[in-house]
Amino acid sequence: MLSVIIPSRNEQYLPNTVEDILNKAEGDIEVIVILDGYWPTQPLKDDNRIKIIHRGEPKGMRNAINSGVAISSGKYIMKCDAHCCFDSGFDLKLINDCKKDWTLVPRRYAIDKKKWDRNENVYYDFQYISHPKDSKYPFKGVDWPEYGARVNGKSLVGLMTSQGSCWFMQKSFFEKIGGLDEENYGTMGAEAQEVCLKTWLSGGKYVLTRNTWYAHAKKRESTYGYKKPMDEWAKSRKYAIECWTNNKWDGQTRKLEWLIKKFKPVPGWHTSVENIKNNRHIMYKYKLNQGVEEYPVVLKGLNREGLVELWKELGYRKGCEVGVRTGGFSKMMFDGIPKLEMYLVDPFCNYKGYKERTDKHADNERIARKSLDGCNITWINELSEIAFNEIQDNSLDFVYIDGNHKYDYVLLDMLLWSRKVRSGGMISGHDYLTDKRPYTRDVKKAVDDYTKRHNIAPWYLTDIGNQRTKSDRHASWLWIKG
Repeated sequence: MLSVIIPSRNEQYLPNTVEDILNKAEGDIEVIVILDGYWPTQPLKDDNRIKIIHRGEPKGMRNAINSGVAISSGKYIMKCDAHCCFDSGFDLKLINDCKKDWTLVPRRYAIDKKKWDRNENVYYDFQYISHPKDSKYPFKGVDWPEYGARVNGKSLVGLMTSQGSCWFMQKSFFEKIGGLDEENYGTMGAEAQEVCLKTWLSGGKYVLTRNTWYAHAKKRESTYGYKKPMDEWAKSRKYAIECWTNNKWDGQTRKLEWLIKKFKPVPGWHTSVENIKNNRHIMYKYKLNQGVEEYPVVLKGLNREGLVELWKELGYRKGCEVGVRTGGFSKMMFDGIPKLEMYLVDPFCNYKGYKERTDKHADNERIARKSLDGCNITWINELSEIAFNEIQDNSLDFVYIDGNHKYDYVLLDMLLWSRKVRSGGMISGHDYLTDKRPYTRDVKKAVDDYTKRHNIAPWYLTDIGNQRTKSDRHASWLWIKG
């Protein structure tokens, strides 16, 4: 049997949630509703599978969950918020996936409140625990859609943490980890981090299952749900940081450092959060699904002019173009980004692996220098593998690679010039094409091989369907450095 625990405080969607659970469950189930200091305006349906705990005065979410588990009859328990809907047969699917020392989290979707069903286009799979010294969200679950590319669509995947609106485990495991700690954490706050860290660090496993789902309503309205008492919130956060960073929980068989290493690299712990911030800017701007796992992704409507605008939006002011020719794209950069500072790298000569008419090189350089006269440029007339030594590592906001298009040269340029870009900056280049011309085929193969070997995700392409210039016929490739 499954016991569903629903802590509830002034919840307008509670009847919808309870009815949905009862209708979607296919096995033996009981729903334990904790009415924490209120009576619902709309009564719950008459069903002998429903148990109600009513409090005259609210005692908080942690106490509500613990109280619900204490009277539960099921071998399995599931906690969920009072504004959720579920997959048909969710209960049996969760039971089938759950092992003795696991905590399961079903895939979370956004909810369509009018239909009381999931919005299939919006789902959230992964979160990481932010660093205790994070200036905005210390030691909190933060969305981590980039992690999806690491797991190749697996149906059962380890989670570092989750948002906390639904989790599932055996009742005996809940008792083994001591339930929820009301004394040290207070009434609410850091619940998901408490559950996931107790699970992982006691020797268990905190797992996303994509074999079933639930949909959750974001509480933007002020008229329902538990409020966030800031004193209690601060108390729970302070205790969580003190307890876990010092490995003080007496049920631990693993240290927090083990978990951080397991999910390495973790934003804020191993990489700059600037990487996450800039990736999110791209995701929100181009309305990408949180669950993208296969790359590259074409950013619809983005051409090279738009790429320059994106650099401007991200605050990039210092860059490098490798392969200048007549300077057309460089001019576009200077026209689009105020106070731009650029390194322009091109030998303007023949070398082993590249040969052109001598006068053509001279014409290209003359046109480029004339077009860009007065711009803040450091010209480096050297081969790429020599020029990169003149620029300090991690000093650039972006690099755009458009030099020799043979496979070895493209791969070498990515290896060398990625060192020059800071975390949160962009590595990009031109001519990612799939046609039969050897030089374009080489670019695609080199970029594909590099991103696969270095686990680059997410990464993107410009949209050749939105052409403003001749160069837009050939896609640019790009990713934020982590």
